[in-house]
Amino acid sequence: MNPEIEERNNEFDRNMRQLHAAAVSQVSPQTLARLRAARHAAQAAPKRGHAWRWVAATAFSAVLAVALGVQFLPQSGTVPATQTTVAAMGDDDIYGDSLAALDESPDLYMWLASSEAEPLAME
Repeated sequence: MNPEIEERNNEFDRNMRQLHAAAVSQVSPQTLARLRAARHAAQAAPKRGHAWRWVAATAFSAVLAVALGVQFLPQSGTVPATQTTVAAMGDDDIYGDSLAALDESPDLYMWLASSEAEPLAME
């Protein structure tokens, strides 16, 4: 920097410090005491304002847990249509009649896959 500019900055700084000292000397002792008490009270006050962050984090975690939990609930409603497959039976098959009876009623398999059959299976 230019030495002339530095000298002007230093002179300005000295002048401002003198003005500040003169202003402080004119403040009454009662006002200084009240200002000092207010400053100490403000410093001693408990810090607050971070509680909402904990509440928001807890609420977000709860919503996330519910969203994940809902995915694991059994789905109710319509059962998707399944394709029935017919087993190839030979003439020498001894279970042919019973398998044919099960193949004729695919509703049984749809009912077994539904949410209604699960409570009965638990009994």
